[in-house]
Amino acid sequence: MVRAAILVSCLCLPCLAQAQIYVCKDASGRTITSDRVIPECAARPMRELGNNGYTRREIPAPLTAEQKRQIELDAERQHAEEIAATEARRRDQAILERFRSEAEIHAAHKRAVMDVQEKIRLETITLGVAEKQLRESTADAEKHRSKAGLPAAYARRIEEAQNAVNIENNLIQQRQAEQMKVGLWFDETLKRYRDLTGTSAAR
Repeated sequence: MVRAAILVSCLCLPCLAQAQIYVCKDASGRTITSDRVIPECAARPMRELGNNGYTRREIPAPLTAEQKRQIELDAERQHAEEIAATEARRRDQAILERFRSEAEIHAAHKRAVMDVQEKIRLETITLGVAEKQLRESTADAEKHRSKAGLPAAYARRIEEAQNAVNIENNLIQQRQAEQMKVGLWFDETLKRYRDLTGTSAAR
Protein backbone atom coordinates (compact mmCIF):
# COMPACT_ATOMS: atom_id res chain seq x y z
CA MET A 1 0.00 0.00 0.00
CA VAL A 2 2.80 2.38 0.92
CA ARG A 3 4.61 1.64 -2.31
CA ALA A 4 1.41 2.18 -4.28
CA ALA A 5 0.86 5.56 -2.62
CA ILE A 6 4.44 6.61 -3.35
CA LEU A 7 4.06 5.53 -6.95
CA VAL A 8 0.85 7.55 -7.35
CA SER A 9 2.53 10.57 -5.78
CA CYS A 10 5.49 10.30 -8.15
CA LEU A 11 3.21 10.06 -11.15
CA CYS A 12 1.37 13.22 -10.10
CA LEU A 13 4.53 15.28 -9.58
CA PRO A 14 4.97 16.19 -13.29
CA CYS A 15 1.35 17.35 -13.41
CA LEU A 16 1.84 19.58 -10.39
CA ALA A 17 5.08 20.92 -11.80
CA GLN A 18 3.30 21.92 -14.99
CA ALA A 19 0.29 23.48 -13.28
CA GLN A 20 -0.24 27.16 -14.16
CA ILE A 21 -2.56 29.92 -13.11
CA TYR A 22 -3.70 32.90 -15.15
CA VAL A 23 -4.55 36.20 -13.48
CA CYS A 24 -5.99 39.38 -14.98
CA LYS A 25 -8.31 42.27 -14.29
CA ASP A 26 -11.43 42.69 -16.35
CA ALA A 27 -12.83 45.98 -17.63
CA SER A 28 -14.43 46.73 -14.24
CA GLY A 29 -11.15 46.18 -12.38
CA ARG A 30 -12.17 42.84 -10.93
CA THR A 31 -9.32 40.33 -10.56
CA ILE A 32 -10.00 37.00 -12.25
CA THR A 33 -7.98 33.85 -11.67
CA SER A 34 -8.19 30.65 -13.68
CA ASP A 35 -6.16 27.58 -14.57
CA ARG A 36 -6.62 28.40 -18.28
CA VAL A 37 -6.53 31.48 -20.48
CA ILE A 38 -9.31 33.81 -19.38
CA PRO A 39 -11.80 34.68 -22.16
CA GLU A 40 -12.99 37.81 -20.31
CA CYS A 41 -9.47 39.18 -20.55
CA ALA A 42 -8.80 38.28 -24.17
CA ALA A 43 -8.21 41.96 -24.95
CA ARG A 44 -6.40 42.74 -21.69
CA PRO A 45 -2.95 41.93 -20.27
CA MET A 46 -2.62 38.73 -18.19
CA ARG A 47 -0.03 37.15 -15.94
CA GLU A 48 0.86 33.48 -15.86
CA LEU A 49 1.81 32.26 -12.38
CA GLY A 50 3.75 29.15 -11.47
CA ASN A 51 3.09 26.76 -8.59
CA ASN A 52 5.13 28.99 -6.29
CA GLY A 53 2.86 31.96 -6.95
CA TYR A 54 5.53 33.95 -8.79
CA THR A 55 4.92 35.39 -12.22
CA ARG A 56 6.29 33.14 -14.92
CA ARG A 57 5.53 35.52 -17.77
CA GLU A 58 3.54 38.59 -18.69
CA ILE A 59 1.06 38.21 -21.52
CA PRO A 60 0.49 41.63 -23.07
CA ALA A 61 -2.86 42.72 -24.41
CA PRO A 62 -3.32 42.29 -28.17
CA LEU A 63 -2.39 45.36 -30.18
CA THR A 64 -5.18 47.67 -31.25
CA ALA A 65 -5.68 48.53 -34.91
CA GLU A 66 -4.19 51.96 -34.22
CA GLN A 67 -1.11 50.46 -32.54
CA LYS A 68 -0.61 48.03 -35.42
CA ARG A 69 -0.85 50.90 -37.90
CA GLN A 70 1.66 52.93 -35.88
CA ILE A 71 4.09 49.99 -35.91
CA GLU A 72 3.69 49.75 -39.68
CA LEU A 73 4.29 53.50 -40.05
CA ASP A 74 7.39 53.31 -37.86
CA ALA A 75 8.72 50.41 -39.92
CA GLU A 76 8.05 52.29 -43.17
CA ARG A 77 9.76 55.40 -41.83
CA GLN A 78 12.79 53.41 -40.68
CA HIS A 79 12.98 51.72 -44.07
CA ALA A 80 12.81 55.08 -45.85
CA GLU A 81 15.54 56.46 -43.58
CA GLU A 82 17.77 53.47 -44.32
CA ILE A 83 17.26 53.94 -48.06
CA ALA A 84 18.02 57.67 -47.75
CA ALA A 85 21.18 56.94 -45.76
CA THR A 86 22.34 54.40 -48.34
CA GLU A 87 21.69 56.87 -51.15
CA ALA A 88 23.57 59.60 -49.29
CA ARG A 89 26.59 57.32 -48.87
CA ARG A 90 26.43 56.46 -52.56
CA ARG A 91 26.37 60.16 -53.53
CA ASP A 92 29.27 60.91 -51.23
CA GLN A 93 31.32 58.09 -52.73
CA ALA A 94 30.47 59.29 -56.24
CA ILE A 95 31.66 62.82 -55.41
CA LEU A 96 34.98 61.57 -54.04
CA GLU A 97 35.51 59.26 -56.99
CA ARG A 98 34.70 61.94 -59.57
CA PHE A 99 36.51 64.94 -58.10
CA ARG A 100 39.99 65.05 -56.65
CA SER A 101 40.05 68.77 -55.92
CA GLU A 102 37.88 71.87 -55.79
CA ALA A 103 39.50 73.01 -59.03
CA GLU A 104 38.04 69.97 -60.79
CA ILE A 105 34.58 70.81 -59.45
CA HIS A 106 34.83 74.42 -60.69
CA ALA A 107 36.04 73.24 -64.10
CA ALA A 108 33.22 70.71 -64.43
CA HIS A 109 30.73 73.40 -63.38
CA LYS A 110 32.02 75.75 -66.07
CA ARG A 111 31.80 73.06 -68.76
CA ALA A 112 28.25 72.14 -67.78
CA VAL A 113 27.10 75.77 -67.86
CA MET A 114 28.75 76.38 -71.23
CA ASP A 115 27.03 73.28 -72.62
CA VAL A 116 23.60 74.53 -71.56
CA GLN A 117 24.32 78.04 -72.77
CA GLU A 118 25.29 76.70 -76.20
CA LYS A 119 21.96 74.86 -76.40
CA ILE A 120 20.16 78.07 -75.46
CA ARG A 121 22.08 79.95 -78.16
CA LEU A 122 21.09 77.44 -80.85
CA GLU A 123 17.47 77.34 -79.74
CA THR A 124 17.37 81.14 -79.71
CA ILE A 125 18.47 81.12 -83.37
CA THR A 126 15.74 78.59 -84.15
CA LEU A 127 13.25 80.79 -82.31
CA GLY A 128 14.26 83.75 -84.46
CA VAL A 129 13.57 81.72 -87.60
CA ALA A 130 10.18 80.62 -86.28
CA GLU A 131 9.23 84.18 -85.36
CA LYS A 132 10.22 85.38 -88.83
CA GLN A 133 8.04 82.69 -90.40
CA LEU A 134 5.17 83.74 -88.18
CA ARG A 135 5.52 87.37 -89.23
CA GLU A 136 5.69 86.45 -92.92
CA SER A 137 2.74 84.08 -92.66
CA THR A 138 0.69 86.73 -90.88
CA ALA A 139 1.56 89.42 -93.43
CA ASP A 140 0.85 87.09 -96.35
CA ALA A 141 -2.46 86.07 -94.83
CA GLU A 142 -3.58 89.68 -94.42
CA LYS A 143 -3.17 90.19 -98.17
CA HIS A 144 -5.70 87.42 -98.79
CA ARG A 145 -8.18 88.38 -96.09
CA SER A 146 -11.65 89.07 -97.45
CA LYS A 147 -15.07 89.85 -96.07
CA ALA A 148 -15.58 86.12 -95.70
CA GLY A 149 -12.57 86.01 -93.45
CA LEU A 150 -9.14 84.42 -93.69
CA PRO A 151 -8.78 81.43 -96.05
CA ALA A 152 -8.26 78.17 -94.14
CA ALA A 153 -4.85 77.49 -95.70
CA TYR A 154 -3.45 80.80 -94.46
CA ALA A 155 -4.99 80.38 -91.02
CA ARG A 156 -3.37 76.96 -90.79
CA ARG A 157 0.04 78.39 -91.76
CA ILE A 158 -0.25 81.03 -89.03
CA GLU A 159 -1.23 78.38 -86.47
CA GLU A 160 1.70 76.16 -87.40
CA ALA A 161 4.13 79.07 -87.23
CA GLN A 162 2.78 80.12 -83.84
CA ASN A 163 3.11 76.56 -82.54
CA ALA A 164 6.75 76.51 -83.65
CA VAL A 165 7.37 79.77 -81.78
CA ASN A 166 5.70 78.40 -78.65
CA ILE A 167 7.75 75.20 -78.77
CA GLU A 168 11.04 77.09 -79.02
CA ASN A 169 10.07 79.46 -76.21
CA ASN A 170 9.26 76.48 -73.99
CA LEU A 171 12.58 74.81 -74.85
CA ILE A 172 14.51 77.95 -73.97
CA GLN A 173 12.67 78.25 -70.64
CA GLN A 174 13.50 74.61 -69.88
CA ARG A 175 17.17 75.21 -70.68
CA GLN A 176 17.24 78.27 -68.43
CA ALA A 177 15.72 76.22 -65.61
CA GLU A 178 18.29 73.50 -66.33
CA GLN A 179 21.09 76.05 -66.04
CA MET A 180 19.82 77.07 -62.60
CA LYS A 181 19.68 73.42 -61.51
CA VAL A 182 23.23 72.88 -62.73
CA GLY A 183 24.42 75.81 -60.64
CA LEU A 184 22.61 74.57 -57.53
CA TRP A 185 23.93 71.02 -58.00
CA PHE A 186 27.55 72.14 -58.25
CA ASP A 187 27.15 74.51 -55.29
CA GLU A 188 25.83 71.64 -53.16
CA THR A 189 28.49 69.29 -54.50
CA LEU A 190 31.27 71.74 -53.63
CA LYS A 191 29.89 72.21 -50.13
CA ARG A 192 29.61 68.45 -49.59
CA TYR A 193 33.10 67.90 -50.99
CA ARG A 194 34.46 70.33 -48.43
CA ASP A 195 32.59 68.55 -45.65
CA LEU A 196 33.91 65.16 -46.75
CA THR A 197 37.50 66.28 -47.16
CA GLY A 198 37.62 68.68 -44.21
CA THR A 199 38.57 71.63 -46.39
CA SER A 200 37.19 75.15 -46.24
CA ALA A 201 36.38 77.78 -48.84
CA ALA A 202 39.36 79.69 -50.14
CA ARG A 203 39.44 83.30 -49.05
